[in-house]
Amino acid sequence: MLFKKMLRDMKENKMQFIAIFLMSFITLLAFAGIGSEVQGLQDNLHNYYEETNVADAYVLGPEFNDTVVSDFKNLSSTTDVEPQFVVKSIADLKDEPTVTLHFLAKNNISKYYPVKGEKINFSDADGIWLDARFAEAKNLTVGDNISVNFNGITMNKTIRGLGYSPDYVYEQPESGLIADFKYQGFGYLSEKAYPGEDMPHNKMLMTTNESIDDYYSHTRAMLEDKNYSNFIKASSFMPRHDSPSDSQIQDEINQHLILAVMFPIIFVVVALLILLTTMTRIVNHQRTQIGTLKAIGFENKSLIIHYLSYGFILTLLGSILGIIVGHNTIPYIFVGTMQSYYTLPCWNPGFNWTFILAALLIVVGSLICSYHAVSSIMKESPSATLKAKPPKVNKLGFIENTRIWNKLGFNLRWNIRDVNRNKLRTVITLFGVIGCTVLLVSAFGMHDGVHDLKTWKYDDINHYETQLVLQDNASQSQIDSIIDDVNGTPVMTKSIQIRANGHKMTQVLTIHDKSPLITPTDKDRHKMTLPEDGVAISAKTADLFGLSVGDKITWHLYGNETWINSTVDAIYGDPSVQGITISSHFAEKNNISFKATEIVTKEKVTNKTDGVGSVNDYKDLTNSWDKLTQTANLLIAILLIFAVLLAVVVLYSLGLLGFTEVERDMATLKVLGFQLNDLRKLFVTQYLGISILGFIIGIPTGYYVLEAIRSNSNKLYYPTDYSLETIAIVFLITIIVSAVVNLLLANKLKNIDMVEALKKERE
Repeated sequence: MLFKKMLRDMKENKMQFIAIFLMSFITLLAFAGIGSEVQGLQDNLHNYYEETNVADAYVLGPEFNDTVVSDFKNLSSTTDVEPQFVVKSIADLKDEPTVTLHFLAKNNISKYYPVKGEKINFSDADGIWLDARFAEAKNLTVGDNISVNFNGITMNKTIRGLGYSPDYVYEQPESGLIADFKYQGFGYLSEKAYPGEDMPHNKMLMTTNESIDDYYSHTRAMLEDKNYSNFIKASSFMPRHDSPSDSQIQDEINQHLILAVMFPIIFVVVALLILLTTMTRIVNHQRTQIGTLKAIGFENKSLIIHYLSYGFILTLLGSILGIIVGHNTIPYIFVGTMQSYYTLPCWNPGFNWTFILAALLIVVGSLICSYHAVSSIMKESPSATLKAKPPKVNKLGFIENTRIWNKLGFNLRWNIRDVNRNKLRTVITLFGVIGCTVLLVSAFGMHDGVHDLKTWKYDDINHYETQLVLQDNASQSQIDSIIDDVNGTPVMTKSIQIRANGHKMTQVLTIHDKSPLITPTDKDRHKMTLPEDGVAISAKTADLFGLSVGDKITWHLYGNETWINSTVDAIYGDPSVQGITISSHFAEKNNISFKATEIVTKEKVTNKTDGVGSVNDYKDLTNSWDKLTQTANLLIAILLIFAVLLAVVVLYSLGLLGFTEVERDMATLKVLGFQLNDLRKLFVTQYLGISILGFIIGIPTGYYVLEAIRSNSNKLYYPTDYSLETIAIVFLITIIVSAVVNLLLANKLKNIDMVEALKKERE
């Protein structure tokens, strides 16, 4: 009997119950979908690191001997050490790509991950094990020959295998903003393949059984005890989390995590509030039925369970379906784009217990809301329940007690009183519109940010046509010759480590002198002049370290452990390169040899000369940025879809509920002579007004959501801001969705059954 009653109630209130189901479904679809992508990325990365025994830290230097390696290995906190010789070479292939060669005697740390062909044979002097993605881009396969040149030495090797490396999950681009495998790759070789008798070592890979900070302290103490002062000055310690590969992918994970958490906050609250409103209305509408059931012997416990089952079933089914669909769809949307940036052997979605926890929270929340709606009536006796509930006496609102009230038209008066009678429904509708606006603002704000960064970087700051990336072994005479030939400006970029306010982080040192080709700007994109004899830091770096002009920082170049004490003399804005910028004069004052790593020029250069590794024109650089923003565009599209879904579901379901509640009033107004268009206007005005108010509140709220997304990127910097055009677009979408939904509801006025509507009691 109660089951049949539940089915009948659900049929009579189907749109509200569909909305509850959809809100639960969408919540877990977004949370489990994006969460599965994030968890999968974390799991796949962790498993890859575990399988390949990725290094915990690296020591980089010009050269170190076997004694140093042995001393590191003998530390009790060191579990293993492997020295390598790493050098960049130029392959004799189209576009002369850069291939980073690793010569090694063994490979137990950061193991090469074979995809095709043999494992590394350390007795093979003629083979090379190549980056699989580079080989694919160059149409190379196992058995092919490849010729590479470094330091004036040419080597011809046979490709024995293709694979990946955990140290190259993200390959630091040789040019542009993201790696292009047509122009760069890596290769592993046995030390027997080294073209010489005594192979030097310039990189150590280490694993440890303690925290990185403690391990750094112990290695530094060991070096000082053994009086390795020259080694300390000439080398540097890099923890894995500071390496470009690991830091970039962790940065990506953190940004996606923000979005995975943001959706449940909005959708869960809306779902539960809709449930509370719907169940309250059903219980109030069914007082007589409940009294009758009590009178014929149904216990309160049975009736409470009956009404709790409404929300329980809907939220449980919606949550389970959302987890299943989200887990099996959304992660695969991101795979193609993510694979263009990162290299992992597996891209399976992951699963996290928080998906189940989120579903349980929704279900438990539905039980609490349903119980709140039904608990008070269960305390009444059957005879009291059989009586109609006395109509609620509404106090006059603030506006009704002012002189303004008498000047308002009937439309506004009626809607103000309806809002006053149905505060909860109004609040839920308002919250839904705010959520829709926040999602829209986040989407279009991200779009604005990404687009603005491109114009900021390549129009406001950089004014060159061509960027010439120099080879590592380019001589100073070659560099000078290239500068003269192209009338260019030399620029040097190096990785550095900055320490300030208790934080330590890897950033970029940029060295260049004043040039019309590079116009520094502040964070608001206004032109500024950098100090000739001081240190300027990027605005993102200042935010990360909590720095202001006049604060003290220390920093050092990777490959040189000598720390330099500096004062922040200026803060500039740069969308993509974060760190420190100094002049060549200031570099020399701090014993930093200025040797250009790139040359920028206003001329259009197409041919590579000796010493040039790659040539990038304006189009190449902007295309690189477009590729970088593909993931952001996916996130933007997802936000837009969910924003419109939220608005449609909330406005339609609550609008339908509101229509049911005022159906008697509308029938009365019809009898009094109101025309259909007057009633439509009366009905639509309220929801358009709520939508406008929700939009006004949602705009600044969206600002803080954007700020949370922006602050989770250590690489990109864009001020949290959106244009008037964006605000106008968000307003139009919000109002159009609201207007369309409410016009659909207003058309129901034509089908009001006057007799039945007038028989209804006011709820």
